[in-house]
Amino acid sequence: MKKSILALGLLSMVSGSALANSTITMKWEHKVLDGRTDRPKLEFSHRMDNGFNFGFEQVWQYDRSKTELETGYAPDQYEFTVKTGYRHRWGDKNEHEVGPLLDYQIKENAKKLRLGAFYGYRITKDFQMKFRARYSEDLDRLSLSSGVYDDAVGKEMRYDLWLTYTWNDFRFVYDAIYKDKLDDNVFDNNKGTVWEHEFSAEYRLPNARAHAFYGKYKIKSELLKSSHLGSDYEWYGERDNAIEFGYKFRF
Repeated sequence: MKKSILALGLLSMVSGSALANSTITMKWEHKVLDGRTDRPKLEFSHRMDNGFNFGFEQVWQYDRSKTELETGYAPDQYEFTVKTGYRHRWGDKNEHEVGPLLDYQIKENAKKLRLGAFYGYRITKDFQMKFRARYSEDLDRLSLSSGVYDDAVGKEMRYDLWLTYTWNDFRFVYDAIYKDKLDDNVFDNNKGTVWEHEFSAEYRLPNARAHAFYGKYKIKSELLKSSHLGSDYEWYGERDNAIEFGYKFRF
């Protein structure tokens, strides 16, 4: 309920102003491996004329390793993130951009603060790159189960390099992701670091520019933790890849 009130509050903040820089995105992420998860997502973002931006993303989850009789047909609450940032642009054609970001994320078993910065450069009219470094830290110890907590507070660095190419009504994006654990925890590959890759394509309707559709393929790490061996599914050694598709409306 509190998350819904906060989301409505963010929307009401801009309800009386011009919303030419607002976007609503509806997404669906599907983990490819049998028995993994599906995640419906809803995101709202708004950028003001002075460069500040804010928004939120709500994520639900279907756990496909359990039957509908165990979980019900409604998705579980997975995470809710409030996103804020600022963008400064300069250059003859505003080809440079730089800015900070600050996010607050709520999950069932943890609350997390994320802060970072980015730099982007438009190389040509159709080709641009952007780099972001982001630090995240759990605000308290991770809850493993009722009354049981992780010994360490989760800390992590994430680096993204986006390469974007625009061709007519299409936009193609490659995202190279590097993550580094700054605590004693490990990623699904049973290591403290991991590489991931994402490829996406977006199509904007030529006669209705406010509407766009996109698809994304996410290449994740291999599942190499000992916990993956005890699953009813043959996950160990497989990549936890995912596909995501969605619809964007800009207004």
